[in-house]
Amino acid sequence: ATTVPTATPSGEVLSLMCWVDRGGGVGGRAAMVTMDAGRMEEAMPNYEVVKPAPLEIEKVEPSSLPAPCKDNRPQMTWWFKVGCFCYSVVGLEMFSRLDILHCHCTSYPWHAEATLLVLQGLLSFMHDAYFVGRSPIAKMLDRSCATFLTMCQPVKFAFCHMDAGQLMLLLVSWSLGLLCFLAGHRAWAAGLGVRYQIFHTCWHIALPLGGYLWIEYTAALLSGSLLGGIPAGPNLRGATPVVGEGRPLEELLWWVSAECREKALLPSS
Repeated sequence: ATTVPTATPSGEVLSLMCWVDRGGGVGGRAAMVTMDAGRMEEAMPNYEVVKPAPLEIEKVEPSSLPAPCKDNRPQMTWWFKVGCFCYSVVGLEMFSRLDILHCHCTSYPWHAEATLLVLQGLLSFMHDAYFVGRSPIAKMLDRSCATFLTMCQPVKFAFCHMDAGQLMLLLVSWSLGLLCFLAGHRAWAAGLGVRYQIFHTCWHIALPLGGYLWIEYTAALLSGSLLGGIPAGPNLRGATPVVGEGRPLEELLWWVSAECREKALLPSS
């Protein structure tokens, strides 16, 4: 027989459960007999009832408990947050120069890129500065739009004719931006918050700044205001006026009110 005493937390035995083998051997049956404390001594005079030791509960001070998990994300600075909107700035600049850009490169979807650039500023702020990577939806939207816009820059080579200055601006800003992005990613993985913000801000600035300079250079190129006059390119008819030919200032500014006709930038009628 197997005996299992049951007791209160104070150690007082209330009953005894006995498992008795009634068949002998493996094939026998077992029955459970429950006895209260008053019948234990009568039923088992030769057995000593051992009271279980009282349960000891260790008191733990709240101050000794481990601190809850803390968010190790860095505190974002104001200049990091402002830098996110560089995309929106160049998008607005592109909207203001759509006529010149369409004249320079008619087949490229400038309006779509300008819209995405304005939107990218908000997406970048929400993911990088507001949620700091906590929102999967903001992360997906930001990375999808940023990846698409980054890939749009080398695609311009297939749509637009560029001179050496335009090629240099596009290549340098695109390459520098990607290098800063990779450096910022490594800093984030290493837990270097300030270093990450510096390089990621450079990533936010490099491509938009390159795009802004590219737009202004192209506008100056078509308006003839760069270097005091430039020979016409393949999309221009004739030559731009050269400063210093004795023409009045009003005549030299006729390109400011020019319009694009038949892929050529001509003075407005």
